[in-house]
Amino acid sequence: MNLSVYHDDLSISQYPLEASYFTNEKLHSLVGYIGSNSKEENALQIIQAFYNDSKAILFDHTNKMITQKLQELAVPNFQTQEKIPTLFDNEIFNLIFFTSGSTGQSVGALKTKEHLLNEIEVLTQLFKERNINKVIVTVPFIHIYGTLFGLLYPLMNGLDIILKEHFLPHDLLNLIDEQSLVVTTPLYIKALNQIEHNEDISNATFISSTAPLAPEIAKEFNTKFKCDVIQIFGSTETGGIAYKFNDDSLWTALDRVNISTNEDEELNIDSPFVSDVLFENGFKTINGAIQTFDYVELHDNRQFKLIGRSSQILKIAGKRYSTIQIEHILEEQPDISKACVFVTQKENLLKDEVLEIVLETKNPYTLKEIKQILKEHLSNLKFSIELKIVDTIPVSSVGKKLKIL
Repeated sequence: MNLSVYHDDLSISQYPLEASYFTNEKLHSLVGYIGSNSKEENALQIIQAFYNDSKAILFDHTNKMITQKLQELAVPNFQTQEKIPTLFDNEIFNLIFFTSGSTGQSVGALKTKEHLLNEIEVLTQLFKERNINKVIVTVPFIHIYGTLFGLLYPLMNGLDIILKEHFLPHDLLNLIDEQSLVVTTPLYIKALNQIEHNEDISNATFISSTAPLAPEIAKEFNTKFKCDVIQIFGSTETGGIAYKFNDDSLWTALDRVNISTNEDEELNIDSPFVSDVLFENGFKTINGAIQTFDYVELHDNRQFKLIGRSSQILKIAGKRYSTIQIEHILEEQPDISKACVFVTQKENLLKDEVLEIVLETKNPYTLKEIKQILKEHLSNLKFSIELKIVDTIPVSSVGKKLKIL
């Protein structure tokens, strides 16, 4: 069982994944941060923290607000192995992951080994019949998705881990063999759909998370490569919530996850994967249950249809539409590379709900043209639209489109 890191110069670094290789008594209960320096460094440091019962705080170093907060709290770099008294010393956790901040300020979710291992047990059962023999990881490990699927799942199941700092689509195809599990994002799925290939990867399994994957993209991939894409729905605070295969419309709750809705049809989650404590300006206890802002249609106590987040929903003629759905409509246009859509409130306008649309395109679309495209798919457009054309819509390290201010 090895961690193999492929480099651009064609060299390969290998590390044994046995606990004895990482054991270091100095790291027991050590509080320190792990920034997003490189996948190789992050993987080794997170495994060290896990095996030695350290208290590691993972975050994207480009997030200036989190960086400043950790500096103010005098949290040391995990790599220095320096024991300094911190605010986190008396809290019970093994790893802290921060939310992306896409719906507000970033929040730290405290995860104990129990949280993480409970989820790994469920994932192990989910993949059991696929006889996975190695895990190929394209995503960073500073987010919970990368750590759970790309590090802890293979670690707890005696599987090799393959990674590269920057995977190109052909890199992936060259490394995949039978029973490989590829931990990736919708961005890579879309890229693989666009390339020619001769490789047989029909016995591989792809996992996609971090952002919605359009049903037509998932279906195209499944048809082209003859292998499954398992989509994972979850969040930093909740851990995994549900999964679905390829272009299925319904999500199925993971084992041990109890789902319900409130009076507004927003999803409630109660599971052993949910953090007991969150950190923002202080520590907040939530005791393993959380009310999300995701609108769903429950089909039974295990399956649901995801409509979208309440912050990404607008009503047209009494029907709810997700901004994600509108992005997909726009991205179907051949000359629109990316679309980023937000619902904002502007109190000084007669209609205070405004749809902000940002397009990555070389075509100077007019507002009238965009409205016409949307009218072909939606009912009457009874809302205001603000349109912005840009050369590039930035994306985060896990492929989430970022709002341009």
